Amino acid sequence: MRVRGFTLTEIAFVLVIIIIFIVLLTPFIRNIRSRTKIIACEENLQEIGLGLKLYASEHEGNFPSSLTELVEGGYVEAQGVSDYHYTTGHTISSPSDEAIVFDKAGKHKDKRHVLYVDGQIKRENK
Repeated sequence: MRVRGFTLTEIAFVLVIIIIFIVLLTPFIRNIRSRTKIIACEENLQEIGLGLKLYASEHEGNFPSSLTELVEGGYVEAQGVSDYHYTTGHTISSPSDEAIVFDKAGKHKDKRHVLYVDGQIKRENK
C-alpha cells in the first residue's frame, strides 16, 4: 500500500495563503500596538492627575515640587512617572487651562498627551 504525501504545488499554495494572511494583518497589528501605547499613556496621566489632587488636598491646595514626591508619598506608583515632564509652581486653584504634566518628546509620533490643572487630558500636536 502506498501512502500519498503532499505535492510541492499544494505546499506552495498553503504557504502563499499564509503569507497573504500575514501581509493583510500587519497594518492592523501595528495599529493595535500604537493604540495600546496611547491608552497606557492616558491611564498613567489619569493616575498622576488623581495623585496630584490627593496631594493638593493634604497640602493646602499646593501641588508637589516634583513627581517623585508623589511616588515617595504613595500617591502614585513609580512605574511610568519618569516618562513625563512636570511643570512646577501650580496650585489646585491655578487656571484650568494650564498644562502641568505632559509626555516626553518622541514617545508618540506627532502628538503628545497633556494633563491640565482641572484633570482633563488632551492629545495635542507637538
